[in-house]
Amino acid sequence: MLLTRKDFRNTLERFRAFDELASRLFDEMFRDVEELSRGWVPKVDVKETPQEFTIYAELPGVKKEDIEVEMVGDTLTIRGKREFSEEERREDFVRIERSYGEFQRAFTLGVPVKADAITCTYRDGVLKIVVPKSEAVQPKKIPVKVESAA
Repeated sequence: MLLTRKDFRNTLERFRAFDELASRLFDEMFRDVEELSRGWVPKVDVKETPQEFTIYAELPGVKKEDIEVEMVGDTLTIRGKREFSEEERREDFVRIERSYGEFQRAFTLGVPVKADAITCTYRDGVLKIVVPKSEAVQPKKIPVKVESAA
């Protein structure tokens, strides 16, 4: 059987789709193994505007006093812990899927920020961190002057 150029392209596209799927599955599998080996990692959303970064971290069940936020250079670090309640006995559980223990997330922001103006609020299990950018990196509009020809 002679393969045409069209058959070859279709086969190549199928191979690429399979390769992409296999890569995603492989990455997910090892991400889960890595997460289990080092505790748990809270999910985050990071929003950037010209004036600031806003980071939302899901920390359900974590006490405010067990959360630490630190800014060193251009790296923001969130760390803390969620402990299994001693009031509940582990042997009574049929299944435990929620992760417990210490966690840490670090973000390199890559621009100068106003470290003394960072704010953190914690509400309904979500930590919100607002990191204002330094004026040096915020966009500035420069007016264009019109000169008349003399």
